[in-house]
Amino acid sequence: MNSIQKTISTPTFKEIVLLTIPQMGLMLCHLLISMTDIWTAGKIDATSITSSTQVITQNIEAASVQASLGVVSQIFALLMMITSFIASGCMATISQSLGSGLKERANRYAGLIIMLSATSGITVCICAILFQDIIFDLMQIANNLRPTLAIFFLTSCLGLPFYYILIMVNSIFRAYKKVWLPLCTLAIMAIGNLIGNLGFGLGYFGLPEFGAKGIAWTTFACSVFGLVSNFTLAIKYKIIKKSSFAPWKWNKRAMPYLFKVGMPAAFSQIITQLGSLTAIAIISKIPYESTNILAGMNVGMRVHSILLFPLSALNMSIVIFSGHLLGSGNRELLFNFGKKIAFKTGLLVIIPAFFLWFFRDPIINYFTEDPKVKEQALLFLTFSCIMTPFACTTSLLDGIFAGSGATVLPCKINAFTSWVVNIPLSWLLAISLGFGAMGIYSTMLTVRLVTFALILQIFYKRKWLEYGLRKK
Repeated sequence: MNSIQKTISTPTFKEIVLLTIPQMGLMLCHLLISMTDIWTAGKIDATSITSSTQVITQNIEAASVQASLGVVSQIFALLMMITSFIASGCMATISQSLGSGLKERANRYAGLIIMLSATSGITVCICAILFQDIIFDLMQIANNLRPTLAIFFLTSCLGLPFYYILIMVNSIFRAYKKVWLPLCTLAIMAIGNLIGNLGFGLGYFGLPEFGAKGIAWTTFACSVFGLVSNFTLAIKYKIIKKSSFAPWKWNKRAMPYLFKVGMPAAFSQIITQLGSLTAIAIISKIPYESTNILAGMNVGMRVHSILLFPLSALNMSIVIFSGHLLGSGNRELLFNFGKKIAFKTGLLVIIPAFFLWFFRDPIINYFTEDPKVKEQALLFLTFSCIMTPFACTTSLLDGIFAGSGATVLPCKINAFTSWVVNIPLSWLLAISLGFGAMGIYSTMLTVRLVTFALILQIFYKRKWLEYGLRKK
């Protein structure tokens, strides 16, 4: 253990940047792929208008194709929920094992994670296809939208097993700090998706034009290509090999820790999402203002995401470094690293948050011209910019906990702040006391401050350091 501890030190600024930048690239590639599909869908209709024969034979309208993509993305996000608990366990188990110098255990966890991903992906795929009509009925999908939607739904379901494993292999690469490899694969996928959509969707480059089917099957092909490429790279770098697929006896003993780390992470997302939906329902009860508030919040969140985007990538890096440090046994080093990175970044982010607040008016003008929506967006951004340092520090401490396997702690905090603080206080201030939008935004700030205080208290108690894997 002493020899391992000597090789593990506090991550330098250069190491953090070199690990964070590729993760930003990964997020951009995922965004580019989804945006390409939506953009191409709109172009299908533009080309269809010039040809009445094409309209009759394909029976595709811009609204139906883009609406289908929107609906499928919501269903796909729900079906992908299962990967959240596997991914959280993946980062913690592999990074801690590597930090301990137990490469064989890290490889075996990689093999176990791939098998779980494949099994769950195939199971969800089959169930989704079998219950397609029920899913469409529950979502109250209009009959005229179902033919186009069925195309995207089928390809998305068939691509689930490949996409599940692809996401997990990406997480495995992250835990090994080899983030540039999946970035290269995803960049090729994004370029291939663009070319395929233009070619098979719109008929560019002399390729046959298939419209919506071309977009759907191109996305499926890219998922298969991405998985094959990443799997090949994982084998080449000996991250995945024959010995990675351990006997059932070992897997049986290893799985409980995956679920111990992953299930609270998944529940935390579900609890937060349900809390957000309930808060939206409360906003809809505000007389006269509800539509403008929701529209303004939507615009404000899009603008504020400019700040949160790099912080999300940094959070992923913190999870990896946290696991490596805890695995090496350097608990004091991990505690000091967490304190330093969380609070320094929280202070530094005040500067861009101030500039965003200062220039919020001209920025919002790019998104809306409605004066009432703009008023709500400006108010939302004012509160969001105040919350940014606290949200940043909280997010990075969450990353420290996740890498240490202590995901149950943020889960409890989120459950408390969402259902005990957010919902009752929103109703009290916005509805009962009649403060409307100001009550909603004040509640948001209060929830963020309470979350910050609770997570800070837990961090300094240091019990989260006891959630890691044992040496044996």
